Amino acid sequence: MKKVFLLLITALSLYASEALVNGEWISKHLNDKNLIIIDVTNEEAYNDGHIPNSVNSSLGKWRQSKGKSAYEIRSTKDLENEIRRLGINNNSHVVVYSHNLNPIDLLTAPYVVWALEYLGLKDISLLDAGISSYVKAGRKLSTKKVNNPKGNFKASVNNAMLIDMENVKKSIGKVPMVDSRPAVYYFGTDKQGVLKRAGHITGAKSHSWKYSLNKDNSLKSKATLSETIEQGLELNKKDEIIIYCTGGLEAAMNYFVFHKVLGFKKAKLYDSSMLEWANRDDTPMTKYRWE
Repeated sequence: MKKVFLLLITALSLYASEALVNGEWISKHLNDKNLIIIDVTNEEAYNDGHIPNSVNSSLGKWRQSKGKSAYEIRSTKDLENEIRRLGINNNSHVVVYSHNLNPIDLLTAPYVVWALEYLGLKDISLLDAGISSYVKAGRKLSTKKVNNPKGNFKASVNNAMLIDMENVKKSIGKVPMVDSRPAVYYFGTDKQGVLKRAGHITGAKSHSWKYSLNKDNSLKSKATLSETIEQGLELNKKDEIIIYCTGGLEAAMNYFVFHKVLGFKKAKLYDSSMLEWANRDDTPMTKYRWE
């Protein structure tokens, strides 16, 4: 009997820690004691309708300006305060979602998942396909604003999840890198208006974040993702890998797929990405070449 109980507890623990949950799961667990649901879309959309019991945050609470054009994750103190404001404790299970109003909104959710893990929270999930998953489950949205009692979360930063420009430079030719932007920007035939130079970090492979999503913005199957990334890009999940994009958000989606779904435990996110790298003249870049 004791063994059966332990197996049951283990199974429940594993289930609660799944990287992805859907609308059905949310509807069944809305009143779980340790569950905190974060809606990361703008306040106006949140007020128009959100998943019951969810609290509202926004991208600006998690990121700050870095220099003239780049962005980076906010200070540990700022983030700890925001996380506590949302009602989160170290033993909370947090589910993050957005309304997928536009690409930035869609990508904010995996960025917040990454940030929470970076700060040491263990039990974090992403709502697959965002708020539409809950609606498709036949559930009704709420317009009641939620303010949870203040949490007592204490950060324990995992610096292994983040890499800066100087260490990216040192990693060229030594560590696999993945460019998460659309392939035209990687190849350099198109240049993003916010960047001074076109192309990619020398030696990087191309894998747009969009390749991992179905038309409804849900993630493709793990088997498909593995075939695309591990086999197609010839990447080994036991190795260190650096993931970057324009300014951190697209890379966060790829980071979620690589790290949380496929198990690339040594993945690192270059947060400031090309907004920092391609707006300088002393960083190695390549264009018109697939690597």
